[in-house]
Amino acid sequence: MKYLLSATFVLLTACSGQSGRAPVYDATSTPKPYVATGQSISPGQATYIVEKGDTLYSIAWRAKMNVNTLIKRNNLKKPYIIRQGEVLTLRNVSKKVSTVSQNKQKVASNGCLGQSCAKNQKVKVVKKSTKAYPAKVVDKKVTKKPVSQPVAKKVSDWRWPSEGKLTKTFANSTQGMKGISITNDRGTSIYAAASGQVVYAGSGLRGYGNLVIIKHNYDYLSAYAHNDKLLVKENEQVKMGQKIAVMGDSGTDSVYLHFDIRYRGKSVDPLRYLPKR
Repeated sequence: MKYLLSATFVLLTACSGQSGRAPVYDATSTPKPYVATGQSISPGQATYIVEKGDTLYSIAWRAKMNVNTLIKRNNLKKPYIIRQGEVLTLRNVSKKVSTVSQNKQKVASNGCLGQSCAKNQKVKVVKKSTKAYPAKVVDKKVTKKPVSQPVAKKVSDWRWPSEGKLTKTFANSTQGMKGISITNDRGTSIYAAASGQVVYAGSGLRGYGNLVIIKHNYDYLSAYAHNDKLLVKENEQVKMGQKIAVMGDSGTDSVYLHFDIRYRGKSVDPLRYLPKR
């Protein structure tokens, strides 16, 4: 599928100028953290204005949507450049709402309501002549080939991202806890829960501190927040069990790891995937 990022996985940072191309992160250099602007993305928000330092993955993460959906919805082409000040579409506006709005406008312009409108419409109806076609002409139906859906490489196994005490668990409610919290001593090792590619490594997302996001396949992402130190870079391939960070607090009132798994942009309960212990 042309929108898949499996081939390149380049993360783009929003350009701060009016023109020019957005710089591409060099996988051989250490990404420089930037100060989070704090622009939140509310549930159901239709559009988003790109700010300096934004990436497609950071926007998709805050909007709780699949990055491939974000790319497709905005007709972005490789190398998926975004610029500061650009308006991205997050949600499609309901056609039903648009139709109701248009009908209200028509009523206002015609100055009629209910049965009076129906009478006016009947007067204007003119019977159209039917065009005759030769008997030999056959109406051929055009059949479109079904669009093939991307086949995701299955995540065969998951492991716990860190040793420690499980202190908070996942909640389905809107305001509930997304992900789980594991507490331990500062400097405790954090491991990749499954193999994949680092698509975000930095401190630019407000509320997550030093954050690592790993893309495992088309469907699954995992996130590791509030680290004391990051040991991987964006675009880096990691193996399950590889050390990617060390535990910290990154501005919180205690030392812990916030671990989150997302399926097609939506948070799911990590305990459904992690082995029992």
